[in-house]
Amino acid sequence: MKRKKIQRKREIGGATPRFYEVFARKTSDDPLTHVGSIEAPNDALAEVRAWYIHDEHEWRELCVVPTAAIIAVTERGRNVKIKEV
Repeated sequence: MKRKKIQRKREIGGATPRFYEVFARKTSDDPLTHVGSIEAPNDALAEVRAWYIHDEHEWRELCVVPTAAIIAVTERGRNVKIKEV
């Protein structure tokens, strides 16, 4: 039996994927909670992947945020960088 080879560059949409953080809430009263990370070539596909990957609960809302758009707020004078994995 021939095994299917996964073409990673094609799967992620190119040589440079974008990374996103996914936040969700089950009811309108719940706070947004970080539920995971995804990678996708653009915002539209990131939205689809977020719903597909994080469908184990009946979320009322999912928010997908590009990791590059997150501003880390820490103690004054400390430099931090968000790690992309």
